[in-house]
Amino acid sequence: MKSLRRWNCFEMLFLDRESELTSTFFNDNADEIYVSFKLLRVLAFVPSSFLQRVPSRVQDLGFLRYLSVTEWFEGLDYVVSTNQNLQTLVVSRKESQFGAPTLHLPCTIWELPQLRHLKLDKSYVIDPPSMVKDNMRTLSWVCSPHCRAGVYCKFPNIEKFKVSVFSSNNPIVLDNLEYLECLERLSISVAFGCVVTLPKPSMFPSQLKKLRLNGTNLSGSDLKAIEMLPQFKVLKLENAFHGKVWIVQGFSRLEFLLLENKMLEQWMVAGFESFSCLEHLVLRSCYCLEKIPEDMKDISMLKSIELQRCCPSVITSAKRIQEYQRHDYGTVFFEIKIIGEESIPSDDE
Repeated sequence: MKSLRRWNCFEMLFLDRESELTSTFFNDNADEIYVSFKLLRVLAFVPSSFLQRVPSRVQDLGFLRYLSVTEWFEGLDYVVSTNQNLQTLVVSRKESQFGAPTLHLPCTIWELPQLRHLKLDKSYVIDPPSMVKDNMRTLSWVCSPHCRAGVYCKFPNIEKFKVSVFSSNNPIVLDNLEYLECLERLSISVAFGCVVTLPKPSMFPSQLKKLRLNGTNLSGSDLKAIEMLPQFKVLKLENAFHGKVWIVQGFSRLEFLLLENKMLEQWMVAGFESFSCLEHLVLRSCYCLEKIPEDMKDISMLKSIELQRCCPSVITSAKRIQEYQRHDYGTVFFEIKIIGEESIPSDDE
């Protein structure tokens, strides 16, 4: 029987449900290799029989940079707290379990000096840090009363911030976002039945470039808070406002717009500069929307309009805009992408 060979240059490990090594990087072609975790830099796994033995084998991960788990298990507190070089921690279940209890993660996570990216799904929460975290760049967590000015001040250099609201007896006010002066990407997801209030126009970070709103139940007037942001490039509205009419007067630098709204009936553009830089428009589940604003015909930057689960009249209006461009400019600036059979108009149309 061959003796197992120890190899200390093992740097990446992915473990699946069957407890088999699915992705590795070695510097040798030995038939049998004894894996040493000492120099491991990237580790990602899901629960398995092997996982229960991991803590006793990875207690000395001084070089670990990235850790992703789908379940916080016994012994992981120690593994995380003793790896002072950890930069990214991801804790996210592959499948959401309805009614599953929320687990509080240890606040010792904040003591990691090199931590830059913390991503938690709705099953896990953590209390805010007591110290300022200058290194933090990405933060994804479940919203709570902690989301106030005193907390935002602890993340002066945060660039990506994802907030999820899944349960609340009282309205959640997401104010004081202006403290996140370096924030470029913001995502807010709200579960059905929860109420969230966005900040006033002057309270959004001036560097904000990308915004995703899901289930926020805003009115069209609430969106005016973001229309004039100077660096704004990407907006995703997924059932984000309840109004049947949306009148736009801004978004002069917006390049990408995703609009998913089952109740919206009329969409109007007021102002020559509105959407003047728009390149890509995506409409999803716009069952009640009558048409795309005809003002879109004058957007020379427009490259594509993607339609998914939209009513036939929306498709017709997109084609009409192409005809306007062909007549007025002698060319068509954008292509129409129709996704799914429900988007295809009938022969009678």
